Order: sequence, then C-alpha cells, then structure tokens
Amino acid sequence: MRGIRLATLLGALGLLILAGCAAEVKRADETGRFKGEMQRRLAQMKIDFSAPLSSDRCVAIALRNSLDYRVKRLRETLQDESVRIAFSDFLPNPNASYTVSRRSNRALTAIGGLETQMEDQSQRAFNAQGFVPILDWGATYYAYQNAKDRRVQERLAVERARQTLIRDVRSAYAKLASLERREHLAQVVLLAARELLRTAQSLERAGLGARADTATVEATLAEAALQWSNIRRGVEGARMTLGQLLSFPAGTSFAIESATPPRRPLPAVAQVSQLEENALARRPELFIQDRQQRIAVDTARQQFTRFLPQVDGVGSYTWLSQSGLTNPGFFRFGLSITHSLLNGGKDIWQYRLDRKAVKVEEERTLLLSLGILYEVDLRVLQLYTAYDAVVTSEAVVNAQQEALKQIISRYRLGLESGIDASRTLANTYLARLQLDQIQTDYEVAGYELDAASPPEAVRGAPASAPAKVPQTLPGFRPAPPLDSLRKMLEAVPMIDLRQYPEMQELLGPQGAPQRP
Repeated sequence: MRGIRLATLLGALGLLILAGCAAEVKRADETGRFKGEMQRRLAQMKIDFSAPLSSDRCVAIALRNSLDYRVKRLRETLQDESVRIAFSDFLPNPNASYTVSRRSNRALTAIGGLETQMEDQSQRAFNAQGFVPILDWGATYYAYQNAKDRRVQERLAVERARQTLIRDVRSAYAKLASLERREHLAQVVLLAARELLRTAQSLERAGLGARADTATVEATLAEAALQWSNIRRGVEGARMTLGQLLSFPAGTSFAIESATPPRRPLPAVAQVSQLEENALARRPELFIQDRQQRIAVDTARQQFTRFLPQVDGVGSYTWLSQSGLTNPGFFRFGLSITHSLLNGGKDIWQYRLDRKAVKVEEERTLLLSLGILYEVDLRVLQLYTAYDAVVTSEAVVNAQQEALKQIISRYRLGLESGIDASRTLANTYLARLQLDQIQTDYEVAGYELDAASPPEAVRGAPASAPAKVPQTLPGFRPAPPLDSLRKMLEAVPMIDLRQYPEMQELLGPQGAPQRP
C-alpha cells in the first residue's frame, strides 16, 4: 500500500514539474527581445558609421550578421544530432521497468479441497533487458550513411546560401550606389534648368524671347524637380533593401561609396567553356544532388535487407517480490531471429519503388547539370548584352553633351529658342541616367555570373572532387562586342555638365551641387 502511495506521489510530482516547465511565449516579450538583440548585435560589430561602408565591408557584415544566413547555419547543426541518433542503432538498446501492484482480493485456488494462495496480494517487480544487433545485413549501416549524407547536403546548402548572399549584397550595393549617382546627376540637371530659366526670363524681359520659350523651360524645370524627387525616394528604398540584407535595425543610417567602380573585364568567347566546366565542378547544388543519388541507392539497399532474417542478442534480468519463490531474481540470455515475412508483399513493392527512385535521381542529376550549363550561358549573354548597351550609351551621351554645349552657347546669344535648349537638356539628362543604369546592369550581371560559376572552391564539399563532365553540348557562343565602336569612343573625352561657365557659380567649393 505504501508503495502505491509513493508511486502516485511521484507521478503527481512529475506532472507538476512538466506543467511548470511549459513556458508561455508572449508577443510583447518577444518584441522586446527582438529590439534588444538587434541593438546588441549592431554594437558588437563596432561599425564606424561616420565613414562610408565599402562593398567588401558590407559583405563581411552580412556574413556575420544576416539573420537568414544565421538560421541556415543553425539548422545545419541539427544534422549533427541526427547522425548521432543514427549511430546509436549500432549500440545495445537497454530498458528497465519497475512495477508496484496490488490485487483487489487474494489470489486463492482450491487444490484437493484445500485453499491455497498462488501469489502475494501486493507485488513488486523489476526487469532490465537489452537488445544487441548482431546481423542486420547492413540496414543500420545504410541508415547511418544516409544521415551523414544529409548532413553534408545541409552544409552544402549553407555554402550555396553564402554565395547567393554575397551576390545579393553586392547587387544591392551596386544599385544603391547607382541611385545615389543618379540623384547627384538629377541635382546638376535641376540646377542647369534653373539657370536656363533665369536666362529665358532675362531674354523675355529684354524682348528677345517669347513667353512660350519661358513656359517650356519652366516645364523642364518642373520635370527635373519631379525626377529628382522620385530618385531620392528610390535611394531610400535601395538603402532599406541593403540594410535588410545586412540585418541592420530598421532606420539605421549608413553611407556607402557611390563612386563608379572599375569596369570588370569582359570574358573572352573562349572562356565560356571554362566557366561551364567550373560551374559543373563547383556548384554546391550538384554536390547536393550527388549525395541525394547516393541516399537513394543506400535506401534501396536498406530495403533489400528486409528480405533477410535479422539476428539480435537478447539479455535480461528479472526480480519478483513473490514470497513463495526460491529464486526471485534471475538472468536470461539468448538470440532473437525475426523476419517480417515480406509484410504481405509490401516489402517487395517498396523495394521496387526505391529502385525506381534511383533512376529518378540519376536523371535529375543530368537535368540539374543541363540547367546549370544554360544558366552560365544566360549570365554570359546578359553580360555581353549589357556591355554592348554600355558602349552604345556612351556614344549617345557624348553626342548629347556636345549638342547641349553648342545649343546653350547659341541660346545665350539668342540664336536658339528655349524649346530647343530645354529639349536638349532633357535628352542629355535621360541619356546620362540610362548610361548609369546600364553600367549598373553590367556590374550586377557580373555578380550573377560569379554566383552561377563560383570562382572559389566549394566549402563543405567532399574531399575527392568529381571528375570533369565532358562538354557534349555546343553551348552559347556570344558574338564579340562592339570593339570597334568602343575604341572609337576611347578617343572622345566625356563632357561634364559642371564644365559649363553658367554652372560654376551654382556649384559649391567642392564641385558638389547645392540643394535648391
């Protein structure tokens, strides 16, 4: 009786402990933890926000501070425990039990007219037993190998996340820098339109210009102000995008280097095959698929072992509280041979399904390889297209700026109308904006190509690199860029709007336009 009460008390105490351990998650507490954690991590990085952040610095910050990347890295550590769980199947599997029970009445029986008690009314029993796998035909080994392969897959997925994070940060950085340069250009054009309006109003007061010319210049000024406002909003949006990739707290103010970076060299046509081979040898997705193909094979092998009997070693120790027993405690040792008897044919069909899955993964490997080849070719095509657009846009900008210089000079002499001057100024402004946008597209296309064909070796890949896959497809061979036009443009200097005499008085001492 006392044992039953003790067991009841222990059970109630266990339930009380479990109920007390269930911590309630409150949204208000999580919000406070989020804000505090974001500020704490930002302080730990010791970032000097008084100086502009370079592109490389932003990449380093993102790799250390990105919440999305950190979650992927933490998920990778879960696979370590899965491998340990799979390894535990090689070890003995012991278990123990202790029971206390009491019958509602005495266990009496009649033998020869005499009543006797078969067992005690209150009973206690202890049992400890264990199973040791002896022969399972490799089923446990294949399960362990699959767990290790999945861990490698997770590590490779984290490596691919690192590559794409670097690409996204550099692309967002390039777009923000481009918008800041375009904002600066919009300010210059806005100041030029104001100077043009001042000249138009002077000519109108002197009777040398018409009211229609002045109205046209006023419209040009209004459009320039609208464009500047839109670009300023775009700058803030691009800054938010980059800040989110860096996992900065919302509203964090930071500056970047907005100067135009050196133009990366265009890959030669003969290098396209090298980029394709490099992608086939270094893309983490291919290593992940290789492991998936191996998992499919080991799963089929593991299923095949179910056709064979399994042999386990069995050992146990039992103690009973029966008062009539001479030997209340004893050991048992032996072997256990089990077989599922094919589970009514289910094991056969499951094995056939696993064999077909191997064929699916083999074809999926080919499909993934083909997709990566075409992705590399597409990125090269985008790079060549952007390069051709840069060359032609430079020619347009040079021609527009030369025309603007001549028309403004003639307009000040009264030889051109305000309509022509306004139209030329607007065309020059649009050409410069388009050139900067195309230069940014070229830079971003280069980052996309780096992600499609990684320049560095794959982290977390197996030690033995796979053999090179022979190139059997013709692939994309882009036409050479406009080299002749590029060489011609190299001899033509770029004209800056700030070189105009009428612009010098509107610019600050450092050559930066003042906000109107």
